[in-house]
Amino acid sequence: MSRYIYSIVRCLPDPRTGEFMNVGAVVGDPVTGDWAIRQLSNTDRVRKFAGSSAFGAASEFIFNVGSQIDLSRQALEDGREPLGETWLARLHHDHRNVVQLSPPTPMVAQSAIQALDLIFDQMIIDRASESRQPQVTKYHLGRDLREAYRQANIADELVRTRAKIYVGSRVHYDLDFAIANGHAVQLTQTWSFRRKDLDEVSLQVKAWGYAMERLRDGDGARVEDSQGHRSTVDQSVDLQVVVAPPETPEQREVYQEAEEVFGNLHVGVHPVEEVNAIGVRAAELLSQRSGR
Repeated sequence: MSRYIYSIVRCLPDPRTGEFMNVGAVVGDPVTGDWAIRQLSNTDRVRKFAGSSAFGAASEFIFNVGSQIDLSRQALEDGREPLGETWLARLHHDHRNVVQLSPPTPMVAQSAIQALDLIFDQMIIDRASESRQPQVTKYHLGRDLREAYRQANIADELVRTRAKIYVGSRVHYDLDFAIANGHAVQLTQTWSFRRKDLDEVSLQVKAWGYAMERLRDGDGARVEDSQGHRSTVDQSVDLQVVVAPPETPEQREVYQEAEEVFGNLHVGVHPVEEVNAIGVRAAELLSQRSGR
């Protein structure tokens, strides 16, 4: 459980009266950069209360903040600082008209998505959202995996992120994590099967599987990170996968195809709840190599 901060997004058709309706919420962990925003699903009552102009302003605000959060996730991957408490405090301070935010308030949750679920359950009436299935993204899986490596006391400089593997003369693929220092001992990929865009997940797994198959077949390979550091890769390198397991029949069908790919490559597959095992395994491999 981590400390999150949140604000309720309110729509006020006439700020002079002070009457408002809650239309959404924004929540985030300023330390890890795990932010999310959600709008009310059933908007009929808000539109009738606020009118199209005020409600449109609130919807546009939520869209713009969501875009900022999307950009911040990309910035995190590039090694930049996450959005902090001052960002949410500034939004609260700067919006005092038709759109207002409640004062930033701390809470405890496992993720931004879970925090939003709690906020909507307890503070925002939204019947349409009760049946909505939460998505788990690669961002959340990658965050948990990075923490697993830290828990295993693996030095940050050995955890290569935003790296690419080159296999043979033509094949390459973007890796989520590589544990390497001149020689890669573990390559790890994250896959969420708890998503709506299943076709994209299926294609990504197959492309990754093809690159790893070429690696297993003995094609020469190297890993190169965004700073240009290169590491060699043996065909027997430890391959690990972290997954958010499927929940719906459609998701399970795609996962079954992925399981066949994982099995053929002798990959260690771990649900996100068991992610710490990957960090322990990486630490063991590094110890074995240093003892040679």
